[in-house]
Amino acid sequence: MRNRLTFLASGLNPTRRRFLSAALAAGCATSFPARAWEDDMRADATSSLIDSPRLIVGGGPDSLPGQVAPLLATALAGGLTTPPPIAVHYDMGRDGVTAANLFDNVSPEADGGTAILAPGAALIASLSGDSRVHFDFSRWAGLIVARRPVVTLARAELHRTIRSRLSGLFHDRPVRLAVSHPTGVELSSLLGLSLLGLHPLPVDGFADKASALEALKSGQVDAVQLTPGPGDDLAADIASAPEGIKPIFCSGPSVAGVPGFDATYQMARGHAPSGALYQSWLAVSSAAASALVLALPMLTPPLAIARWRHAASVAVTDTALKTWNDAQHLVVTAGADSASLLNQCMPELTSLLALRRWINNNQPRWRQGQETRPT
Repeated sequence: MRNRLTFLASGLNPTRRRFLSAALAAGCATSFPARAWEDDMRADATSSLIDSPRLIVGGGPDSLPGQVAPLLATALAGGLTTPPPIAVHYDMGRDGVTAANLFDNVSPEADGGTAILAPGAALIASLSGDSRVHFDFSRWAGLIVARRPVVTLARAELHRTIRSRLSGLFHDRPVRLAVSHPTGVELSSLLGLSLLGLHPLPVDGFADKASALEALKSGQVDAVQLTPGPGDDLAADIASAPEGIKPIFCSGPSVAGVPGFDATYQMARGHAPSGALYQSWLAVSSAAASALVLALPMLTPPLAIARWRHAASVAVTDTALKTWNDAQHLVVTAGADSASLLNQCMPELTSLLALRRWINNNQPRWRQGQETRPT
């Protein structure tokens, strides 16, 4: 009988084979010497080592992922017990979509050594149904998620008259929102303002904070989305904004003195937000707040995932990496805890379809310079 079980075990994958071996050992302890068990454990430890680890980076050396890639490649090598730094492959694309497409072609079962470092913009491109996207980040296993606050600023007139707009006492006009493009990272503010009933109109061509704030000061736009960068002081930026400009809501890590979206919605509507589009906003805002995501393919062998997560937890304690993260105002979560944050960026199917229907219905209007319709 034991010989038959041993023969069956030989045809199983390594994880099941070890499980069956353990069961046999428990039932036939006198037949299995202790040394054989110790040898098996040593083999498990050896199999968890990562052979030639490499990092696919969603951006060129000047992008946010590209800037931190050398630091992260060196810090990860320590936890992976491989000579530093690990190999880095840069993608010269704008938002990490090309890198994510490449990453999705990696065979996780045969590999286990390739991770991606992507910006939140790649996640938003996927959520919005961008035609360039051929990857599914719901199949990623999170290793590190680095988040930063996202604040929507607008003229105080909008802030004071939200309730009157909704009650029909105010003859509203489109709220011009500065965006890089309508379905870029500013989608969080665009959808949020729409849920509040403020009929936003995306005005594209504002790829950086300085140009967006200047447009706000000169009256070209009515609202902007801010995220802190190196050397920025978000609280100081808000306090020094031109007279009449106030924060409407924030997402991601909280900002002192700035209400969260739920609080603003409660003030405007008199009840808590709900529904499929709100659920999709939660995912979009989480993606917008996710400055960096380090992940593996979901089907990577469990031992390899465990090894990488250990390396990620070790890496974020590296002094050079911590200094860089602090300068970028990033709140970093590593290891298994990052998986839940990545999951927050993916809504249920009903909400995802509602988001894409909302985008498809409004894109023709945006191209014609018309305000957003709520549904």
